[in-house]
Amino acid sequence: MKATFLTALIAATATLTGLVSKVETASAADFTWNNAWTQPTIYSESQTGFNDTPFQQFVQAEGVALPNSGQFKLDPSKLALKYNNDVSVYFINEGAGYRNQLAFNATTGTTNKSGLLFKDASCDGVGCVLGGGGSALKFGDGVKLGNISAGTQLDFFLKADGLNNPNGNVFGTQTASNPDALQHVVAYAYNNYIILGFEDLYGGLQASGIDSATGKANENSDRDFNDVVIVLDIGEANVKQLIGATIPEPSVTLSMFAVGAVSMFGLRRRRQTPTSN
Repeated sequence: MKATFLTALIAATATLTGLVSKVETASAADFTWNNAWTQPTIYSESQTGFNDTPFQQFVQAEGVALPNSGQFKLDPSKLALKYNNDVSVYFINEGAGYRNQLAFNATTGTTNKSGLLFKDASCDGVGCVLGGGGSALKFGDGVKLGNISAGTQLDFFLKADGLNNPNGNVFGTQTASNPDALQHVVAYAYNNYIILGFEDLYGGLQASGIDSATGKANENSDRDFNDVVIVLDIGEANVKQLIGATIPEPSVTLSMFAVGAVSMFGLRRRRQTPTSN
């Protein structure tokens, strides 16, 4: 997520969190990760016609934190569909040493549906933020959730290093439900899509040692929210309903905000250490 991502993110997520429409649904606390889930069919760009290229410019540079990320809080109760629509999730990039997994939850009234999106959200080669961790996915690879009915709330969860660790931390969009009670997802709208960026390391910026509140180990997080970056296609009508206005272009948001990313002290996600990424 470059600076353009940061500025666009501020504008659009502020709009998302300011929505007045809300559906009564189960909370993220009702979500349970199932380690028995299997990888659904992954479709390539040549099969779906999706183009990842316009979204790569928004993938945050490695080790560059999003300052005061709490201001970008995403309320998952706002990711509700007003209209029936086919829903797809596309992999854009990743900058993680961990082999992360991604899952979804869809709630319609009292009905809950959950499932795996990507068993191994890793990429390698030209254009990958880090590379070398795994090559399970190509840019733009997608999973189809099928037709989702109006009134459904969507939510998304990352399991940190889930491919290697079935007991890895699970982080979602509801800050209070995360193991460290910190934000781990940022989101904004662009060209009739929703972009989500995830942070997979436990704890605050550069925090180390044991978290006295939970007894869990802090992981020197860089808070760059690029550990998995995905695009959500819920249909143009649903996106415009969510933001309540024409989706802002990055050039517009750049003129509206002047916020810079904070560089870390040469911090780099360390693949050679199994506890940080």
